[in-house]
Amino acid sequence: MKATEIQARRNAILTLLKTEHTMTVQQLVRQCHVSDETIRKDLRVLSQQGLVTKEFGKASLVTASPLPPVGQRTDRFAAEKQALAQRALQLLPVDPVTIALDQGSTVAALAHELNQMDNKIIVTSSLLSLLALRNTHNELYSTGGKYSPSDMSFQGNSPRDLYQQIHVDFCFLGSSGIQGRQGLCSSSFADAEMKREMINNSAIKVALVDASKFTQTSLVQVMPWTAIDYVITNMNPQAPELLAIAAQTKVLTI
Repeated sequence: MKATEIQARRNAILTLLKTEHTMTVQQLVRQCHVSDETIRKDLRVLSQQGLVTKEFGKASLVTASPLPPVGQRTDRFAAEKQALAQRALQLLPVDPVTIALDQGSTVAALAHELNQMDNKIIVTSSLLSLLALRNTHNELYSTGGKYSPSDMSFQGNSPRDLYQQIHVDFCFLGSSGIQGRQGLCSSSFADAEMKREMINNSAIKVALVDASKFTQTSLVQVMPWTAIDYVITNMNPQAPELLAIAAQTKVLTI
């Protein structure tokens, strides 16, 4: 079985546990249409990643400490985020291109840097990025949708539908904690779905991942690293976690 199929099944298990809270191994076997041994292996891996707890033939989802609202995270690691944003800016040509910006404080730092440029079309669901670009000379579009105060972004069907209809040259993505995971992550199912649409409809995919994310885990894996073209980070280039990512995609360190 392909690694992508295995990860899809494990994401499905997390989705089921989010809804049902606790499920037995046999319930998961019936829902996922795989063997008892396969489910037990999946739960063992998810447990090692800190995402589920196992006890007496059943499993439940770990309730992670919620992230502070994104507005409160803006000043954390501000210098590092600005450096990541400036490195990301170097990937953009002077020619006109279309850019999608994910939600999050690191991507909002890139939005601020984009004020140096013009002749770009920018699409974003992030209120932080919209505010950073309020005086931009670029062409700016908002996805609309239901506003999420904690993420300071617009979510729901409207943004997903928009990203399904357009194709952009670059998308810049943030990530929540990636410890023990094998790709870009999110703490929200709604945000994960929107990230997937951005990735699927972008020519060049760039993830901005500051070093703090390597010591945190997340509920949802969005895509494997092989689906991302560049990972920009301030993590130690020789760290085993980063070397593992570098084997799957191009890593740019600052």
